[in-house]
Amino acid sequence: MENKKTTLEQLEAARLKTQQYEHKIQLLQNRKKHLEKKADKQRTHHLCNMGGAIQSISKEADALTRVEFYSLMEQVFALSAVQELVAEAMQNHQAGGES
Repeated sequence: MENKKTTLEQLEAARLKTQQYEHKIQLLQNRKKHLEKKADKQRTHHLCNMGGAIQSISKEADALTRVEFYSLMEQVFALSAVQELVAEAMQNHQAGGES
């Protein structure tokens, strides 16, 4: 009889452990979703800031359609002078500068 009680106690302890691990998995999944959502919000914020900067520099670009704007940006970024400026800006960024 005592052996049976011990087995039932072990079974209950195993069930409790299972519930605890399932709860921990759920917490980790929730944390992952939260971090992904936060990263998405940061990316959206960054993109909006970049778009706002372009809009403030070139008011005319605001009147363009999406296709026209993308075409313009492809042409602008294909220019060797612009590529050099972007490369220089990336070097400054990687060096920790803000010029």
